[in-house]
Amino acid sequence: MIELHLSGMKARNGTLVFVCSTCKVPPNFSFGARANGEMVYLMLCPKCGCVLGEWDSLEARGNELRDFATKLKVPHAQAI
Repeated sequence: MIELHLSGMKARNGTLVFVCSTCKVPPNFSFGARANGEMVYLMLCPKCGCVLGEWDSLEARGNELRDFATKLKVPHAQAI
C-alpha cells in the first residue's frame, strides 16, 4: 500500500523519480515484520524516516508502483 507521503519528480532526463513529498529525497527499500511475524517490503524516506509504502510481495510492490508512476506522469512535474 502506498502511503500519502510518496510523490514523484521528473528528472532532467525525463525519468520519473519516486520521492518523499515532505523531504523531496528518493526512498530506501527495506524489510520489516508485522506484529504476527509476517515479513513485509517497505519503502522508507532516509531523511525523515516516514514509511512511504508497504507490501506483502515484490510483485505487489512492482504492480502498485507501476500504476502510481502512470498516474504521476504529468506535464507540470518539477525537474530535479
